[in-house]
Amino acid sequence: MTGIDAVLAKAIQLCNPTASETRKITATAEKIKRSVEDQASSEVSDVIFGGSFAKGTWLRGDADVDIFIRIKPDVGEERFEELGIQMGKAALKRYRPQLRYSDHPYVEAIVDGIRVNVVPCYNVQKGQWKSAADRSPFHTQYIIQNLDDAKRDQVKLLKKFFKASGVYGAEISTGGFSGYVSEVLVSKYGSFEAVLRAAVDMKQGQVIAIDNNYDSDLVKEFQSPVIIIDPVDSRRNLGTAISRENFAKFIMVSRSFLERPSIQFFSRFKAWTNKRLYSNMLVIEFSHRQRSPDTIWGQLKRSLNSVSKQLEMAGFTVFRSSCVTDEKTSAAFAFLLESLTLPQVTVRKGPEVSRRNDAQSFIAKANRPLAMWVDKDMRISTLVERKAVDARKFTRSLLHENIDKSGVAKDMITGKIRIYSGTKLKKAKCLAREAADELVSTENLVFGREV
Repeated sequence: MTGIDAVLAKAIQLCNPTASETRKITATAEKIKRSVEDQASSEVSDVIFGGSFAKGTWLRGDADVDIFIRIKPDVGEERFEELGIQMGKAALKRYRPQLRYSDHPYVEAIVDGIRVNVVPCYNVQKGQWKSAADRSPFHTQYIIQNLDDAKRDQVKLLKKFFKASGVYGAEISTGGFSGYVSEVLVSKYGSFEAVLRAAVDMKQGQVIAIDNNYDSDLVKEFQSPVIIIDPVDSRRNLGTAISRENFAKFIMVSRSFLERPSIQFFSRFKAWTNKRLYSNMLVIEFSHRQRSPDTIWGQLKRSLNSVSKQLEMAGFTVFRSSCVTDEKTSAAFAFLLESLTLPQVTVRKGPEVSRRNDAQSFIAKANRPLAMWVDKDMRISTLVERKAVDARKFTRSLLHENIDKSGVAKDMITGKIRIYSGTKLKKAKCLAREAADELVSTENLVFGREV
């Protein structure tokens, strides 16, 4: 047995559910499925299981049950959504159901400690998709037909590995590898180890297709860092949700594991946090209106990018940025800056003097510079006062007085804004510190520095 084999033999024990857990989840799933079926009208074809539960690829202590309501294709979109909501809420009424949104609304509840999703889809022929969820039953069927028990264990290892390294989940909040992607990768390469050996040499724009049969012209239109062709729909890219950072991280951690296999790669990575960098941190904590997680994460990430650009335009160098939210009403933006303060003056370089019209235009537009000269590169330069020299004051003004020009999602920030930096971060609430620590931490396992 190789070093990798020994590690994987231990790791699979962490992945496989216990017999009692399996009995409990199966009983809960069957109970809710019957409740959903009791709500069915003549517009419903049938009710089926989907997701990792149906495919047998769920992890110990981490099972979600997906129940799909297959609705006849002649039902209109408005009625389709209405049926899904009505049936889901009625079936889960004892468990405080919540309405969630993806491309279409669905209903979610925690039943006996297990997350249950009731999702509508159309009962269509393969390729005749009417809603985003229509492919899901075909995904389930494909995996059941193409993965035996041994390969399902390989999927579990890959999922556990993804989770430990923080790159699992296609949600906007994570931007990582979904459960279905994990299954497709094992279907393509055959085993957990083979997936990692393929990953170590992957490059941006990598195309992964099980049968290598895809439209090369269509692939050129995909913008994701890795392109994974859906075996159920060759026109669909499963890599769309994967961020560049997480794709790169997967490549790095795959290399590290293969070089020095360890069971530590299947537990949440410990990170070394350099709190000395708090002196370069700017954290903005605020309240937001409650809405669906995907909506708030999408708005937060777009707003974070906008504030980051505003800081850069003002002259501050932003090394890294991140956002966090409790997915209820609180959130924080964090920025790791080269410096929280800037010099009072800066140089603005103009065109070469040989560009006569441009040079004259630059001189005319210069707004009372402190000094103006021709430099050694024969360019006109001016010395001007900065409008902003303190990142804390700049962001406070931006979010209080110029919120409409900030790029922050409309009506997203409510209530008081708190700004932390330096030693104040140590006294801040957990959310602000979480945002800061994400930017000043190093996961050594990713870089092969610790096992």
